[in-house]
Amino acid sequence: MRKLLATGHFQLVLGLDAITDTAAVAAIKTAKAALPNACVSLFYNPKGGVLYHPKTMFFKNAVGGTCLTGSGNLTLGGLRNNWEAFWKAEVSNADAAFLEAQWAKWVVDHKDNLLPPDDPRVTAQAALNAKTRARIQKAVKETDGEALAALEEEAAEAVSLNPFLIAEVPKNRPGQADFGIDTYQGFFGVTIGKPREVTFYQVKPNGSLAPPEYRHAVAVKSSNYRFEVEALSGRQHPENDHFILVFERIGKSEYKYVLLKPGEEGHMQVQKFLNDNYFVSGNSKRRVVVTQSDIRAAWADNPLLLH
Repeated sequence: MRKLLATGHFQLVLGLDAITDTAAVAAIKTAKAALPNACVSLFYNPKGGVLYHPKTMFFKNAVGGTCLTGSGNLTLGGLRNNWEAFWKAEVSNADAAFLEAQWAKWVVDHKDNLLPPDDPRVTAQAALNAKTRARIQKAVKETDGEALAALEEEAAEAVSLNPFLIAEVPKNRPGQADFGIDTYQGFFGVTIGKPREVTFYQVKPNGSLAPPEYRHAVAVKSSNYRFEVEALSGRQHPENDHFILVFERIGKSEYKYVLLKPGEEGHMQVQKFLNDNYFVSGNSKRRVVVTQSDIRAAWADNPLLLH
């Protein structure tokens, strides 16, 4: 393997799900720097409910190649310590050529999902995974069986359901919300310099959806990264407070959202959740990506949870 990585070409695609946290991404970056012939991507799935979970390897040689497919994750346990099962197939040159063609087609078909380790969307998802893992590790350390079981369930939920964004809205042009570059790229999937259209659906208090809002990303030289938001249209920003937007990503470019106004139901609860869990200095505004469990704990009557 060392000889392959030193002299051959190696393409690796990793899942960006529950266990791929910030430490894992940092290790990937370090390994990539030491292995110039390795091409490393992380599979980013913006829609919840589906994990990237294949475990298959193909090694080409002079007479064809070897294909391994099995149950083991790319972890110490999955590769060495656990009871796992793998199917090994020796393939001919013709079969190897067919497999390479299929792989090349898959890469092209999923090019929008294959991200480099330094992509902001990778950073954002890894940070969310790290938060969940830290809770699990704390429960293990405290040997609290009930807490551990609950956190394992939450971890499964965190990767199988759609992520949420809580964003305090700074004063801006009426009808627009500025999200900052990290959220713009990490949560909304915008690549600066490339066109990006998203669809927003405002959720009414009874859980029904308003007509779709088709929005184009707006990035300006003043480093504001904005979207038009219909719920903000015609509203003046509070003088001594701010609106809060809560988004749920429901597809590759589709988002549901609610607007919380000072003094109305939900604003106080969500603001308390932010104040208790996320420090901010000065007049900076918070934009945090959280799980459905976080949203439910912060504001149980959130209409986003009615679907």
